[in-house]
Amino acid sequence: MLFLIAVVHHATEFYALNELVGPLVAVLLDGLPALGLVYAGYWLAGTDLPPEGRWRVFIWCLVGASLFVAVMGLSLLVRAFEGRVIGEALFPLLIAAEAGGIAGVIAGYYTGRARVETRRAQTMSNTLGFVNSLIRHDLRNDLSVIQGHADLIETSTGSGDTETEFDSPSIIAEKTDEALTRIDTTGTVANTLTGDADIERVDLVAITAEMATRIKNTYDLPVTIDTPDRAPVTANAGLRSVVDNLLENAVEHNDTDDPRIHVAVEMNTETVRLIVADNGPGIPDEQKEQILDSQSGKESSGGLSLVQILVEEYGGKVLIENNDPRGSIFTVELSRSDTEQQ
Repeated sequence: MLFLIAVVHHATEFYALNELVGPLVAVLLDGLPALGLVYAGYWLAGTDLPPEGRWRVFIWCLVGASLFVAVMGLSLLVRAFEGRVIGEALFPLLIAAEAGGIAGVIAGYYTGRARVETRRAQTMSNTLGFVNSLIRHDLRNDLSVIQGHADLIETSTGSGDTETEFDSPSIIAEKTDEALTRIDTTGTVANTLTGDADIERVDLVAITAEMATRIKNTYDLPVTIDTPDRAPVTANAGLRSVVDNLLENAVEHNDTDDPRIHVAVEMNTETVRLIVADNGPGIPDEQKEQILDSQSGKESSGGLSLVQILVEEYGGKVLIENNDPRGSIFTVELSRSDTEQQ
């Protein structure tokens, strides 16, 4: 638009003055920067800035152009107020608009890059925190159980305690499998958080049933499940951590004498919803967004912020509602696998 205005304006000058050099130089001065803005928009589309970052650059461009035009316009008004002759107001205004637009693009781009790098650094911090938590808590628990049953086998060998001799090896094998699965899941989660993981089709029902059974056996509390036979979604093995963290959150923050958890999977035409409801203390409305924010500073939000980040990487969303009469309902909405849609 600015380029067209400049060309039309200086074309009229050419016809009025019958002079080529002056209007041509003027077109170069205010036309080339306008073409530079056009190229900047084309170049910006090929960068890795997210859509909101590109919109931010566009806004910065408008603000910069408006600010420069306002300053130049005020200076022209002052000259007019003083009674000075203003030969050509449009020319300096065009140059001001283009200079401001270019300055805005540069400022907006580097501001957007800073936001991207900040988010990337936060993601890396979340990744390290997740791996650290898994090693210190989950794997430690699994290895402690393995060590305990290995000691039982050692002390019961030859003692005639056949129950221990038969049960402990199976428990050791089970916990070893769980530990290996956690390690594999950790690698997938870390790759997903850093953007290096492949997204594939996984069965949400199978993962939900496995995680619910583990929670039920670990904490000895009722977990009801309502799911279809299968629910393929677009995700990866990191979805185990999403379900696991939601269930762990429902247990750890439950303050009732009779904690209960209900898990459901609902299939729609294009999406699949995982619903985890509990009868705990609930979450105040003003904290619902903060608790999913990895930068909120709340220690309790660690696992839930990981849920939010992973689900966003899968192209889904997380919703929090109040349960009736008390408690919370976490809903994770994911894309249904295309190969399963009919």
